[in-house]
Amino acid sequence: MLLVFAGGYFVGAFGPQAYSRTVSRPPAQVMAALEDLDLTAQPGAPGSTAQAAGGVKPLFRLQRDGNRMTWWVMSGDKVATAMTATFEPADDGRATLIRTSVERGDAPDDFVSPAFRSKGLTMALFAMALEGEVNKLVQPAAASAEDCQKLLDGFTDHNLAAIGERPEGFRQGMAEGAKNIMRLHAMEAEMRRNGCDTNQDGDFQPVQQQMAPADPVLAGGGVGTMSDNDPVRAPGPGQPMLDPTPSR
Repeated sequence: MLLVFAGGYFVGAFGPQAYSRTVSRPPAQVMAALEDLDLTAQPGAPGSTAQAAGGVKPLFRLQRDGNRMTWWVMSGDKVATAMTATFEPADDGRATLIRTSVERGDAPDDFVSPAFRSKGLTMALFAMALEGEVNKLVQPAAASAEDCQKLLDGFTDHNLAAIGERPEGFRQGMAEGAKNIMRLHAMEAEMRRNGCDTNQDGDFQPVQQQMAPADPVLAGGGVGTMSDNDPVRAPGPGQPMLDPTPSR
């Protein structure tokens, strides 16, 4: 359910067919940041189990070719989907224009995770994953917990003062709700620009410069990885993604 809501937001924001973004980093730096892109870490953990894919657990494989990166999702020896991102230099090489595309493969729906059956939902999922990694890449140096808390308190006081009386009727309530959503988006953007972590609840705590311990459930091998060591060979350049041999 969480994946449906998140995917619906990104489909509405970017459209079902394409996602693009200009990043203020050189192409090599952007591509390096996406090497460990993990679609299974997105809401709903898509493709992390075989239960929703007819008992066939999806396998992920990353292929790099010049300024192009393709993430293949395999169902056995067939292709469920291929998600491709190209990286074009911009601003004299100081920035990168990311363009994306998604192609459905030849694996039957019965053996493909729901997130990878629809090009629109797959693109939304792909866009979410890319956005998350790119945001981490361009995020400024972390601010102190005290500064972030002061910023949050200031936004809270301002928003409380901006809240008016109880809305009269449905339309006024919808309008007030839209205004509140815009305020929250503005607050999140400002806190990110100041290097504050917007993914936590409660008061800000000083950032610890260490990696968090592995999730005990995921560490047990419950989630597929996008490694070149996966025992699946993705179609090479020039090879058809769809198997022309009729199925029996």
